[in-house]
Amino acid sequence: MVLIAAAWCRSGEYDEYYSIFLIAGQPRPDWPTGPFTVAVAQKFYHGHASFGQIARDLRHGDVHPPLYFWLLALWRDTFGTALFRLRLLSVLCTMCSLCLVACIARRIGAAPALAVTITLLSYGFAYTGIIARDFALAGAFSLAGVLLLIEAERISKPAWAFAGGIALGAACFTNYLACFTTIAFLGWIATVGWRRKSVWLSSWFGAALFIPAGLWFFLAQKGTRKGQFMPFHLPHALVLLARDQAGAILGALPRYVPSPWSHIVEAALALLLAYFVILIVIRGLPCITDRYRTLVIAGIIAPPLGLFALGIGFDTTPVEMRYLWLGLPYIGLALATALKDRRRTTAFLLAVQSAAIIGLAIAPQTMQPGARTAHAAAKLGTPATLVLIPFGNDGVGIPGPFIAALPHTTHIMVVRAMNQAVLGDTSSYRRVVIARIEVDNTSRALVPALDTLFKTAPCWQSGSARRDIAVFTNLCRNRHG
Repeated sequence: MVLIAAAWCRSGEYDEYYSIFLIAGQPRPDWPTGPFTVAVAQKFYHGHASFGQIARDLRHGDVHPPLYFWLLALWRDTFGTALFRLRLLSVLCTMCSLCLVACIARRIGAAPALAVTITLLSYGFAYTGIIARDFALAGAFSLAGVLLLIEAERISKPAWAFAGGIALGAACFTNYLACFTTIAFLGWIATVGWRRKSVWLSSWFGAALFIPAGLWFFLAQKGTRKGQFMPFHLPHALVLLARDQAGAILGALPRYVPSPWSHIVEAALALLLAYFVILIVIRGLPCITDRYRTLVIAGIIAPPLGLFALGIGFDTTPVEMRYLWLGLPYIGLALATALKDRRRTTAFLLAVQSAAIIGLAIAPQTMQPGARTAHAAAKLGTPATLVLIPFGNDGVGIPGPFIAALPHTTHIMVVRAMNQAVLGDTSSYRRVVIARIEVDNTSRALVPALDTLFKTAPCWQSGSARRDIAVFTNLCRNRHG
């Protein structure tokens, strides 16, 4: 219920429309250069791409392996194209992950119900568990691989280890960041079962089956996202990591309160996180048997260490809260062990997490502005009104969710660059609405330029100022009917 409610309430994400357009065969929609209606744009959302086309488009224009997108295409063909229905695939994968967390908790001696609850209410886990991206599927594969490795090590079954390796390899073929945890877990099975070579070699061989295909995609994509992140600087990366790791566990509560109270909340959450880290080190990990303690530690530290290795190797700083999602179930397992018999502390943690999850579902501070801005523009939508949308970096993340939230009769124009031709394209409309969506470098430059263009242009008069939209009236068009 928590996951479905959040998936229903939350507006469309920037990255989700990469998924939608990819499986529709339009990875980079060729929007018309002039005004058009939303109905005309529906072809970009509802097309059908074959597995081969999805693989080719990913290999030549994106940085993701194809397994999730193949499954999403099948899911879309069965259940429909609406974003909420596509999100339900991630919800299903997340439910499987929670079941796997419970099974792993039983194996290592943690409280299953508490481990599942802490994991579910971790902001980063719930967030990546509802959006139409590959995180939830990769997490389910990774947890399935860990459970199979635990069983293979316990009963010395090479076939189970082979299946676990395949699951871990599939996680990597779903999201490349799963390679860090996969390497850690394969190292764990080799360490605890080094005398039983048939077990750990079977797991390694199972995972290795995906290496040729993964390299075929990765090598073709290397360098395709240059400039996405700032260059790597260790102190800055450490600050980002601490902030995002805290947010992944405890949520974005500082965003819900105004300054200066937000700073007080930030400090309180930092102290709370430090307290839980101490609890994990002093009470949680020592209560787990040696062989499984190293497994939990590997699951916790592999994601941040992997991001640091990636940053050093490619001189970038790829630190975001969602990139830490694979470590959250293991933090949940460690906290569930540490909080045993500490009911008040447990209740306080769950209360903080619950407040964060409510914010995830309904707080506009945690959502991207596409749908909200579209609703504001739709209230002014008439046949004589034209809505201008910034193209953004690639014409996907900004126009995608915005256009999807508009009525089909709305007249729109996707603006790629600021020039005088925009005035000619809009001259026949009584009113122009500029969508103030500034979420990437291109849109942050274009939107203010469009505002200035219409404020200084003859015939155009600025209307009431709003946070999400700018409204301009065509005085010359009104004067001449």
